[in-house]
Amino acid sequence: MRTALRTALAIVALVGTATASVVTATAAGATTASSTSTACIATKTIPSVFGGWKVKLVNSADSGASAKLLDEKGHVVSTVDQSRTVDLASGLRITGVLSAKPVFGQRSEGGPTPWKSTAFPVLSADCTQSGKLVHALRLDSRTTAQIFKVSAGHYQARVHQSGKLVRFIDAHGRAGAAVFGSRTLVLNPDGTTVTWTGAKTAANPRLGRYKLANGAVVKLVKRAGVYGAQLTTGHGTFSVAYAKGRPSVQQDDVTLVVLGADGTLSGHVYGEAQKPPVYLGA
Repeated sequence: MRTALRTALAIVALVGTATASVVTATAAGATTASSTSTACIATKTIPSVFGGWKVKLVNSADSGASAKLLDEKGHVVSTVDQSRTVDLASGLRITGVLSAKPVFGQRSEGGPTPWKSTAFPVLSADCTQSGKLVHALRLDSRTTAQIFKVSAGHYQARVHQSGKLVRFIDAHGRAGAAVFGSRTLVLNPDGTTVTWTGAKTAANPRLGRYKLANGAVVKLVKRAGVYGAQLTTGHGTFSVAYAKGRPSVQQDDVTLVVLGADGTLSGHVYGEAQKPPVYLGA
C-alpha cells in the first residue's frame, strides 16, 4: 500500500511546486459537495402532526438520518436516529436511516393510524455511499472501515465504531480523509488507504506555522471562518487547501497532512517517528 502510494505521488515530487499546486487546488475544490452544505449535511424543518410543534430533519453522510421533535419553545421532546429508528410513544420513525434516500414517518396516534411520510433532504452523489464493497479494514477493536469502489478513480469509505456509522469519506479524483478521536484515515482515489494514530493538534489550534517530524512546514490560516492549510516541503509550496466542512488533504512522496474542518492538523511522515505538529509561531 505504501509503495503504491509513494509511486503515484512521486510524479508530484518530480515536477515540484507547480504540480503540487494543481493537486491541492483539486482537493480543496472537491470539498464543496453537499446540496445544502459542504459538510455533507442537509437539513429541513417541517410541521409536526402535534399542533404547534416542529420536526427538524437532518441527513448526514457521517451519521445517517436523524429527526428531532421540538415543542413550541424549541425544546427537544424526542430524537430518532441510527441508534433508535422508532419511537412509538412519540409517533416517530425513520425508514432507511443509513440509505441514500431515508424517509421520516410521524403520526399522532398508535394502532392502525397511518404514518405521514416525508423524504429527508437529499445529499449529492459525492456525499452518498454507492458502488461495490471491495474490502474492509479493522482499525482497532471498536472501529472498522468499509471501502467501496464506485468507478475507476472513485472510491468511498464508511467508518463504523461499535456498530455505528461515524464518518464518510469520498475520494473522487483526489484523496479524502476523516479525523476521529486519535485516528486519521486517508482514502486515495485508487482505493488505497493510509491510517495513523496521534500526530495531530487539538481542535481550533493557533493560526500560524507548524513543523512536522521531517521538518516540513504547514501554515494554518483562516478565511471567512474556514480553516486552510499550506504545506511546504523540499519539493515546493502547495496552494492553500481549505477544509470547508470536509477535511482537506495535501501530500507529496513522504509527507501527508490532513486538515479537519475544526482546524485540527494531522500529519504523517513516512520513515519517521510520528509526532504532533510543533507550533513555530505566526
